[in-house]
Amino acid sequence: METLDLAPVNLRDLGGLPVAGGVTRNGVLLRSDDVSVLPLEFARQMVDDGVTSVIDLRSPEEALFTGRGPLTLPGVNYHHLALTASVSMPEDISRELMSATSTAQQVGAWYAGLVETQARQLALGLTVVAFSEGATVFHCAAGKDRTGVFAAVVLSALGASTETISADYAATAARLPQLFPRLQAIMGGLLPGVTPADGARLGAMMGAEAASMDEMQRILVERHGSVHEPVVRAGLGDAVIDQLRRKLVADA
Repeated sequence: METLDLAPVNLRDLGGLPVAGGVTRNGVLLRSDDVSVLPLEFARQMVDDGVTSVIDLRSPEEALFTGRGPLTLPGVNYHHLALTASVSMPEDISRELMSATSTAQQVGAWYAGLVETQARQLALGLTVVAFSEGATVFHCAAGKDRTGVFAAVVLSALGASTETISADYAATAARLPQLFPRLQAIMGGLLPGVTPADGARLGAMMGAEAASMDEMQRILVERHGSVHEPVVRAGLGDAVIDQLRRKLVADA
């Protein structure tokens, strides 16, 4: 029987993106799908490359199911900052959002709600990124929804444009065919059976459309003035944002 390679397929560096005053540095902030089941050698390489902090955005149910994984090596700090209460979805998410009729507007509204209701968790996460001595990797299951929201807040705090934030989110789309079998192998019975072919025909919730992130940004700017303003109100102070910029932004 062929063994499925459980190395992450949606791991990518957030370096090289244009933000206010420069570009994001390489090698200091990474976003990923689930890192709890990494091959040991892959985990060791990440640590050798400078990862010292892991931010786990998964639900308590998911974190309990697979544990922290091999990134328990000396010198690596783990922070569980759940953005959802369960693997399925928060209770206020309708069946339509997980159906073939889900739209980018619905997905974007859910993302906006996550920023508003989980602003404290997001503030804590950005503080970890700002003050960790090495590189940080943040992840959920697919590295798309919760991870995409976290990335959007970070980039907003750094002054990235709407287009940059949405393009970073949409980069996951090309990786979806590899993500579905990996998620099934990791989560087993916790997830409904979804195949790569299903992902192509289901609605926006199963995709990674730039329009979904566009809508999230539109809603948050309309309500609060910026994507990260709810997180500021939840405790993300100027000192943390300044430190975040010192750590993550290099001159263009």
